[in-house]
Amino acid sequence: MYSCGGYSGTASYCAAGGGGYSSGYSAASCSNSYGGSSYGGKAEYAMPETPNFQMADVFLTEDRPMTPIVSELGEVRQIIEQTFEKITGQEFPAEDIQITICDETQFREMQPANGVVGFSFNRYGKGTSEIYAIQDHMDRLLLTIGHELGHILSPTLPNKQDEEAKAHAFSLAWMETIRDNNIGGLQPNISPNPAHNGLHDVAFDFVKYLLKTGASSFDVFKTLSHGLTSIIAEV
Repeated sequence: MYSCGGYSGTASYCAAGGGGYSSGYSAASCSNSYGGSSYGGKAEYAMPETPNFQMADVFLTEDRPMTPIVSELGEVRQIIEQTFEKITGQEFPAEDIQITICDETQFREMQPANGVVGFSFNRYGKGTSEIYAIQDHMDRLLLTIGHELGHILSPTLPNKQDEEAKAHAFSLAWMETIRDNNIGGLQPNISPNPAHNGLHDVAFDFVKYLLKTGASSFDVFKTLSHGLTSIIAEV
């Protein structure tokens, strides 16, 4: 396990407050954990209700350079930290977030649904949030982790589509930051706008709608995190 420190859960990019979910789910069978002590929070992710299906490919260029398979977190830890700090201006909250990369067998023991490549338990403000991702090519794995981070950096929203839109907004900021700063040499691999690549998703469409106001992806994430707008309000 790799662990380091220091995040209180009160940083300005996160919504105030926390949740009240306590998961008894223990999935520590995977190795390569990052972070974690007893972060707290709310997880409408009990067995997670909105797992991350394999949509990363629509954000990756078709003729992208091949990236290596990542099976240990240490292989991408620096990229995760650098990207997070570029987006938020703060250190990665390693004491509050545990990331675990699992092999296929370990992952399917926890999440058997076909096509799921990542899921998380959000305990924002009340314990250690957990992200689980299946080992994958570096570019695809990092997009999975970015999406799950979008779920756990603020309390889970009551509406599932708003919650998914929140995660999409952060993942777009994550992709844009990796691409624009060529973090990990991944600039040629990432295309954050999948307009014609087959992604038909209500939550993502809502994020694109909000981006038309001129707000950045990270601003949209903060707006959704604070509950200042909702898909419901736009129906």
